[in-house]
Amino acid sequence: MTEESIELDPYAIRDAITADVRFDGHRVWSVTIPYAEDGVISLRWPKALRPWLDGRTRLSVHDSATGREISSADVQFGTAGTRIEVVDARGRWLAMTKWDRLGPVLEGREDDMRGRLLDSSKKLVELLEGADYPVYIVGGTLLGVIRDGGMMPHDDDVDLAFLCREDNPADIGLTSYRMERLLRAHGYTVIRHSLAHLEITFFSDEGAPDYYVDIFTGFFRDGEYCQPFALKGPEVSPEDLLPTRPRLVEGVELPEPANPEAWLEYAYGPRWMVPDPTFKFITPRATRWRFESWFGVYNRGRVYWDKSYIEQERSEGFADATAAIERFLRDVPEGARVLDLGCGDGRWAVEIARTGRRVTGVDYSLEALRLARAHDVDGLVDFHRVNINDRAALYELGARMLATGEEWYVFAHHSVQSLTKVNRGGLYRFFELVLRGRGFAELIDDTELSPFYEHGKPSTWHLPVDWLRRETAERHLDLEVVARGMRRDNGRRRPTATVRLRRRPGSLAAATAARAQREEEEN
Repeated sequence: MTEESIELDPYAIRDAITADVRFDGHRVWSVTIPYAEDGVISLRWPKALRPWLDGRTRLSVHDSATGREISSADVQFGTAGTRIEVVDARGRWLAMTKWDRLGPVLEGREDDMRGRLLDSSKKLVELLEGADYPVYIVGGTLLGVIRDGGMMPHDDDVDLAFLCREDNPADIGLTSYRMERLLRAHGYTVIRHSLAHLEITFFSDEGAPDYYVDIFTGFFRDGEYCQPFALKGPEVSPEDLLPTRPRLVEGVELPEPANPEAWLEYAYGPRWMVPDPTFKFITPRATRWRFESWFGVYNRGRVYWDKSYIEQERSEGFADATAAIERFLRDVPEGARVLDLGCGDGRWAVEIARTGRRVTGVDYSLEALRLARAHDVDGLVDFHRVNINDRAALYELGARMLATGEEWYVFAHHSVQSLTKVNRGGLYRFFELVLRGRGFAELIDDTELSPFYEHGKPSTWHLPVDWLRRETAERHLDLEVVARGMRRDNGRRRPTATVRLRRRPGSLAAATAARAQREEEEN
């Protein structure tokens, strides 16, 4: 066993298909067992686990289906003399998830999170059923209950779906928004992944995100049952789903589909009874594109930022914004209203607020906002969770800003570069709406790709000024480059640009109509 791979004797594998890798008895990884090469089976460590391979542990490999030990040994990785503990900042054991990243799972929790999760799910179901939403358990929750008699230890949430009576994407989205308003009215924190997928987040007594429940929208269209983000096919009928029937899940009653086996085969295939913790949904590209074009994707990058901030113990601020703040405030009047757009852990929002400006900080990472509120010991900043990828949420924020009747100044420090082009378009429209009078938006971004670029890490993305010029050319905005500079990024220097956007004088309505007419002529 090395820091590159685990090597196994093929004869010890027997009939195992997948293996669980454990450190001192804690599962950290499940992997499909590959074919032997040169008489050896090699399990290469996933990238996310490699930084943890420094220290001592009892490493054991087990058959995922039976728990049988295939191999074990006391091993030393690196030079550290301590026991390896793959835990987050809160001491929760982590394991590789189906998304190829480390995350907390049920088996890594020593508290009663499982009981709290199920009790919260029951209350959620009761509310939704009372509002005439036919809800049923799906996904890993249903699979664990039917196959194993309880929740799967490597799961991390409860999966619910409801059968929507609509089949038109716009009407399905409106139904989802009505559900969201109902949930918010009853005090729930709702994270919107798309127009067909909500996440309900629950918090610990200390205010940190604790666990969550997914609510997927199911609907029938052209004879196929669709359940975004991943599933579409004719294998399930309405009669397989409704009426639901009660199922006892570890002492808590939750509704299951009328024919749970039909749903499980539809989602996991005919071998759904065989345990496979490495299972991943493989969605055909055409299906993924259709669902994304119908319902959008509002959650890009959030898990990356959550994982980054959960490892922080205090607010550090992304990159050094000292000079950027000084430049920004030269043109921001005393006592003016400032929006820190993508405020992260809140360090820079608090710095601006200490100068006497009235600051609102928004971000879509709950872990970032947890740090931000803890850092703001004097309560100077009004922090809110807002997802700028969700235009409805963004424009709702804009309406609240306009309702103040005051000028607003926007500070966006390395946040716009983390958006996709489509979502930047929504942001420009937001600027057209909220920038009044002397107000402006200051965008500070990297202009060259990081040498450590990874698509799954938005902090390594970039936003060249030429892109901004092209994207705002048809907008009712004037663009000015006010500064260029360099910043340190993992020991390297990256060029940056500070761009100021102002609303162009004249009628926004007339400009919008002219742009729409040009687009119609082009089409």
